Amino acid sequence: MRNRIIETALITVIALLVYLLEPRSGQLLAYYHTGIARFELWRLLTATFCHSNFNHLLINIAGLIITLFLFSDTFKSRRIWPLLVFNSLFIGLALFFFEPNVIWYVGLSGVLHGLFSYGVLSDIGNKDRWGYLLGSGFLVKIIYEQIYGAPQSTLDLIAAPVLVNAHLYGALAGAIFYLTEYALAKNRRNKKAQ
Repeated sequence: MRNRIIETALITVIALLVYLLEPRSGQLLAYYHTGIARFELWRLLTATFCHSNFNHLLINIAGLIITLFLFSDTFKSRRIWPLLVFNSLFIGLALFFFEPNVIWYVGLSGVLHGLFSYGVLSDIGNKDRWGYLLGSGFLVKIIYEQIYGAPQSTLDLIAAPVLVNAHLYGALAGAIFYLTEYALAKNRRNKKAQ
């Protein structure tokens, strides 16, 4: 529990500092396709901590806290940072290679989708019915966004386009991270049983 609070506070403080240092921080840290093409690879990770405005920042921090609360059993023993780093890199690389028309991207929401999908799969793996319920709603949200895009109210609130494919890539990254951990743990158990 203590580690989760520390990690959440650290993510919040970093995002807040990056926001307070705008516009310079955004120029140096946001995802820019051209910057990454010039091997400014830190942008794959640091774009997660940049936000379009204060509302965007608040929504993402609230989303982080809610996600960690919903999956408190999962995240009380699991460090957030490895997931955050993996998700950020996965999202950034997916955008770079599959969506070269995306010039600029910022925000924590893609990573939040990764944490959420990891939590859902963890709950399902533990036979928790809550995971099935949350997973069903999450799947509906992802499909809705792919068909209709983000709600207009969200677009108005953050005063920037919502990159719904970042949410999709984040959800995939969280699932890949969970399934990889699960496969490695199962392999270790099988070796011990031999």
